[in-house]
Amino acid sequence: MVIVGFFIALGAWVWSVARGIQVSLICVVLNFMFPPVSQGIFALYEPPMRAPLLFMTIGLGMMYLGGGLKIS
Repeated sequence: MVIVGFFIALGAWVWSVARGIQVSLICVVLNFMFPPVSQGIFALYEPPMRAPLLFMTIGLGMMYLGGGLKIS
């Protein structure tokens, strides 16, 4: 479950960087460096950024529930 969650989150990260090209160069850079936070901010205003955020949340949630992601 952790491996599948990792690959979903990784794919969503690549997807968000690629989709950020349609939005702006700042979106690309921020999604590359700070993925969950910047995706959340851009998803409020840009509908194309909502699907990658959803999939990254699903992937990180699977990693957390599988025990591979520890938040301390």
